[in-house]
Amino acid sequence: MTLAMTLKLMIVLSVILMLFAISLRARASDLGYLFTHWRLGLGAFAAMFVIVPAVAIAISYIFNLDPAVEIALVAIALSPIPPILPKKQVKAGGRACYVTGLLFGATIVAILVAPLGVYIASRIFHFDAQIGFMAIAMPLIVTILVPLILGVAIAPLLGENLLTRISGIASKLGLILMIVATVGLLIMIFPRMLDVIGNGALLALALMAIVGLVAGYLLGGSDPGDRATLALASSTRHPGVALAIAAQVFPDNQLAPAAILLSLLVATIVCIPFMRMIGKHQRIDAAAA
Repeated sequence: MTLAMTLKLMIVLSVILMLFAISLRARASDLGYLFTHWRLGLGAFAAMFVIVPAVAIAISYIFNLDPAVEIALVAIALSPIPPILPKKQVKAGGRACYVTGLLFGATIVAILVAPLGVYIASRIFHFDAQIGFMAIAMPLIVTILVPLILGVAIAPLLGENLLTRISGIASKLGLILMIVATVGLLIMIFPRMLDVIGNGALLALALMAIVGLVAGYLLGGSDPGDRATLALASSTRHPGVALAIAAQVFPDNQLAPAAILLSLLVATIVCIPFMRMIGKHQRIDAAAA
């Protein structure tokens, strides 16, 4: 097994562990929250899967980008929430029911929307692309749906002390694996990232992250925490799914994976001022209360 394969497996395992830890604290009703509260769901899915993909296509027209980077932008825009995001969303004030419901709902919608979105992009940019349903579904089922459903199902069988212990161990172990594997992959692919940065690609990625933040915040409903949650979700997407889409469209191109990993780094940097602003508002509200 190569080092790259080992690092990728570590990321998959870390995602499963962290989501399992989160789902142990969730309720079964939280999974379908954005379907039962359909107005919130419409706003969330419009921000993530209509506005951001439309902007990604528009940006690809405006900037003189490599075709592989163009499809990377579209792949990122059509991907669901990264499983490492819910912790940050809760820190931003998101309600557990909304955070869990958004993670589950966006996964289901991405499975349905991503193949159609890739087909539309292929007609616009005039390249041959055909991506199967299972190419999108499998990484999402394995890394998101299974640990979410499993955690929710077994949580009632555990006592509070055991539940807290298992959740804490899974969360910490998952975080350690994620940090080690992500740093390793970034080091390996860094030279390709430098190739991507030119021709406005870095600016395009930053602009798409900013649009995601704004669209999510405006369409996240009336609760400030929910708005912050959707803003983060719209700007930061699941790199594993985006990589799967890019691999189907451009299997031999190394720039698309580099652009996708670079987008995760750019989105993280773009979100730092937003998280600081949210934290400042929370401290002001706490002092006023």
